Amino acid sequence: MTRGSGSNPFNWDALILLSVHPMKVEIIEALQWIEVPLSPRELDRIFDEEYGVSLVSYHMRTLADVGVVERVRQVSVRGAVQSFYTLAAKEPASPSLHCE
Repeated sequence: MTRGSGSNPFNWDALILLSVHPMKVEIIEALQWIEVPLSPRELDRIFDEEYGVSLVSYHMRTLADVGVVERVRQVSVRGAVQSFYTLAAKEPASPSLHCE
């Protein structure tokens, strides 16, 4: 059932495309393809340093917050901590992502 004013129904497909950042999709695809834990720095290299480590890190953390990826280890590198992530279980941890 579609609700809305007028004759134009709400376009849910467009909402999904607009609300899911393309980098998140690229991160998930890279983790699926490579099948080993990766750090945001390694992902940035895979993406030909197109985005920058800080932006990749941000999107990786947001994916971790909703349970799509999980941090599996941390390594100290020149005074900083490098985190490595892998895809989490098939079902996201956040109930807000489920549709019924």
